[in-house]
Amino acid sequence: MAEGTAAATASADSASRVELQAASVVAFHDGLLAGGDAPSPAEPAPWWQWIEENHRTNTALWREEDRARRTDVPDDEIVRCKRTIDALNQRRNDAVEALDDCLLAALERVASAPAPDARLSSETAGAIIDRLSILALKIHHMRQASQRREAGAEHMQRCADKLATLVAQRTDLAACLDRLLDEASCGVARFRTYRQFKMYNDPSLNPELYRRSRPENGAAPAKTPFAVDVLIPTCDRPAALAVTLTSLFAQSIGALRIVVSDQGATSNVEASSEVRAVVRLLAAKGHAVEFHRHLPRRGLAEQRHFLLAQAQAPYVLFLDDDVLVEPDLVERLLKAIREQGCGFVGSALIGLSHAADRRPHQQRIEFWDGPVEPEEVLPDSPEWARHQLHSAANLYHVQTNLGLTPGRQRLYRVAWVGGCVLFDRAKLEAAGGFEFWRELPPEHCGEDVFAQLRVMARDGGCGIIPSGAYHQELATTVPRRDVDAPRVLRTKLEAR
Repeated sequence: MAEGTAAATASADSASRVELQAASVVAFHDGLLAGGDAPSPAEPAPWWQWIEENHRTNTALWREEDRARRTDVPDDEIVRCKRTIDALNQRRNDAVEALDDCLLAALERVASAPAPDARLSSETAGAIIDRLSILALKIHHMRQASQRREAGAEHMQRCADKLATLVAQRTDLAACLDRLLDEASCGVARFRTYRQFKMYNDPSLNPELYRRSRPENGAAPAKTPFAVDVLIPTCDRPAALAVTLTSLFAQSIGALRIVVSDQGATSNVEASSEVRAVVRLLAAKGHAVEFHRHLPRRGLAEQRHFLLAQAQAPYVLFLDDDVLVEPDLVERLLKAIREQGCGFVGSALIGLSHAADRRPHQQRIEFWDGPVEPEEVLPDSPEWARHQLHSAANLYHVQTNLGLTPGRQRLYRVAWVGGCVLFDRAKLEAAGGFEFWRELPPEHCGEDVFAQLRVMARDGGCGIIPSGAYHQELATTVPRRDVDAPRVLRTKLEAR
């Protein structure tokens, strides 16, 4: 495109541009650093939550990087800082990617297709905003340093000179952001979301981590102090998550490692007062709790894949964020899977609002009288109908009618179990885990079912009764369920 044509196009109707101004971003960054509370942006838009998430994370990173330079603390405190820095860097990059996704979606609405010769910017709008956030932090702290009278006049002057340079750099960078968004709105420039793929944070990609499970020269692999990692995906349900975490507080098994993957768009569950109160209780009991802000959302299968990548214990309990579990449940699940040596043991969720809804036609149960063995179950096969036992309060009625108690636990055949499933981690990974997430669109369901079917075909799986797990019976966070993983990926099941 000729330079004059590009300039003419760039001066097109401003009503068609993405309404994000660099001056607003700068004011937002400075306002948050000055007061601690995010100021209201001039133009409310969905990208502001990611600008705030990125800036708050960078602010936390700045503090942690300062702490990591201390020389007056034990080495284990520096190790803790380093691990916190890794987690914060992941959150920072996730926020930048989500911000770019959000801005690109808006650009698709206001701009026609980019011109054939539109320039490709190697730096995205989200990356520029991330750099503006870092510059805001440098300016904030350099200004403080330039006012430290006890450091002497020479120090103050040096810092004042550096401050002027930083301000000039930010002015230049802000102009670059405005230009990129203006030209992208007009179709004469474009950018893409560049995925960072932080390999050092992924135990399946970092050789220093995945080699843990491969003993060398007869040496025993590193061991985790926890027998079970509880993996909880959550999305905009802080109150429900707090209830779920509370039910883990007094588990008879002892200490647990709990990992939460938060994909909330309207809330950060780790900052919730209810959740923070429960986390303090869990910590006092010896449980370890980790929160990961895992965005952008790429579907439930990808979120479970991410959670599994964080696992360290030999057994992993996938627990939904709206489940109540009885105090002995994790211990009962662990005992059963160790005795059977199978791939998974699940505790189906009971909806007690259906306690008066009796459905004898759905209450057929097939007990395992011998050891649990591998079993192939396909959608719409005769075995598929077993899922009806897990509807409403059917399982509750069966366990009550049979007089079953935790001391008289039975194992039974399942099609699948939703909401509360303990896996042998090695067997789940050997069956492919949730790697199939890339073959599904972001809106899907049945990802947990598909993974269980593959594990069951290789190593067997079962349910336990009495259940000990109860549904909070909240509305689903996955309203679109037309893409069902076991049906979409059925050929992968039949190929086994």
